[in-house]
Amino acid sequence: MRQNYDFSRQVFNACKTYGVNLQYSSSASVYGLGTDFTEIAQVDPRNAYAWSKYLFERYHQQHQGGNIVQGFRYFNVYGPHEDHKGSQASPYHQFGKQASDSGKIKVFENSHEYRRDFVPVEQVIATHLAFLNSQESGIFNVGTGTTKSFLEVAESFGVPVEIIPMPEQLKASYQKYTCADMTNTNRVYDHSKRTNP
Repeated sequence: MRQNYDFSRQVFNACKTYGVNLQYSSSASVYGLGTDFTEIAQVDPRNAYAWSKYLFERYHQQHQGGNIVQGFRYFNVYGPHEDHKGSQASPYHQFGKQASDSGKIKVFENSHEYRRDFVPVEQVIATHLAFLNSQESGIFNVGTGTTKSFLEVAESFGVPVEIIPMPEQLKASYQKYTCADMTNTNRVYDHSKRTNP
C-alpha cells in the first residue's frame, strides 16, 4: 500500500499541481476471478497487491485534473532480465530457468485449463510510447487479446513436464483465465500511430 497507493498518490498530486502528464502501471489482477476483461467491467481484486492497484485507479478517476493521466492494466508481461523478481517472475522466465537448471519443468495440475494473456514487454513499451502522443486520459488494458495455457508455455521449451499439486493457499484466488479486451486500447493506439507516425 505504501508503494502502490501512497507513493503513487503523491506522484499523481505532484503531476496534477505542475500540469505534468502521468502514465502509471496497474494490473489485470484487479479483474480477479471475473470473466469480463473490458476496462468498465466489475472488478474483483483478490489480494493485497490487486487491491492496492485498484484503489489507486479509483483515486485517479476521482481526482482527475487538467493533466493527462493514463493507467495501464498489464496482463501477464514477460521478457528478459526478470531474475530479480523471484517467485513473481513470469511463467516464461520461471519455466526457462527450470529447463536450464534441471532439464525439466514443473507445472500445477490442470495447467492445460489455466489460460492467460501473455504479453511481451516489447509490446508494453510500444504501447507506452504510442500513448505519449495521445491526449486521452483513462485506464487501458495492455495485453494481446489471445491466450495460452500454462502447459502450452511449459511445452514450448522442449523438455519433460512434470505435473505437481497446486498449493492449497493458491486455490481460492488463482485466476483460471485472463484475456485482455483490447478494443479501447487499440482505438487510442491506432489513432496515435496515424496522427504521429
